[in-house]
Amino acid sequence: MIENLVSVTPDDYARLFPKPSTAFGSAAFNMLNSAKVSRIEFLAALDADRRPVMGMIAGLRDGIWRSPFSAPMAALSWNRDLRLSTVADFFTKVKEHLSPYPLHIMLPPEFIAPSMLAKIAGTTLNMASKVIVEYNYHYDLSLLPDFEKHLTPAAHRHFKRALKENFIFETSTISMAYPVIQANYAAKGYRLPMSLSNLEDTAKIIDIDPFILRHGGTVVAAAIIYRIAPGIAHLVYWSNMPGTESMRPMNILPYHIFRYYAGLGFKIVSLGTSSTDGIPNYGLCDFKSSLGCTTSLIPTITIHNA
Repeated sequence: MIENLVSVTPDDYARLFPKPSTAFGSAAFNMLNSAKVSRIEFLAALDADRRPVMGMIAGLRDGIWRSPFSAPMAALSWNRDLRLSTVADFFTKVKEHLSPYPLHIMLPPEFIAPSMLAKIAGTTLNMASKVIVEYNYHYDLSLLPDFEKHLTPAAHRHFKRALKENFIFETSTISMAYPVIQANYAAKGYRLPMSLSNLEDTAKIIDIDPFILRHGGTVVAAAIIYRIAPGIAHLVYWSNMPGTESMRPMNILPYHIFRYYAGLGFKIVSLGTSSTDGIPNYGLCDFKSSLGCTTSLIPTITIHNA
């Protein structure tokens, strides 16, 4: 039962919630990105004995409280599975505390913590004044022994084509993987949200795995992946070098990534959302589905205080 909701320091938040739901929910990660908002609140719900019940980090930008404000999922924490009534009480108190500004929340994928996230989703959806649903994709590593069986026919042809190229997959460094991502984004006219120094700073807080794919000694593709929770890896970037598409490096890179994490005993590789403001990128959606990925829905919820 929640006795009160208080604003605490980053250090106190880290002490109260040593194991946030994901790495994006840590006090250290949010402080690293604090320049992106005008104000941050580290909110902790405490019981009558001042023990932590549930927490959330939110940043104020453009008159809206955002969780996350610089990540793909909300900064939420809890130290045990909670009653539905406790979750509802928490968000009611959060709404009151953050008044008069609205709160915008993008929930983590349900596989992070199915029971808690079902309670959080139900509670916040019922409070919402606006809801947009994003399309998320993840690969269940238990499928890996039958990887080829789960490919679509076209994906299977491309995978077989890529096998003939004798690519070499390697763990690498962020500084070696990043230029591939950068070149791909530039060729497509996209803005790359994170700089090399941003990623290197983040690697001091979150475990980051950079990978490269070589062909004849030349780096032709790369990926940058975060370990965000026990048994769960989250893809942040992956790309091929422009001009290498005919060799199909992106049709074999996922397989090597899945094998790597399965070998470590991980359960899931999250490939992230493939939509923006609810509008799907159908090409990305089809590509991730063609690999045998599972589609799930990520609610992004706005709760107004007026």
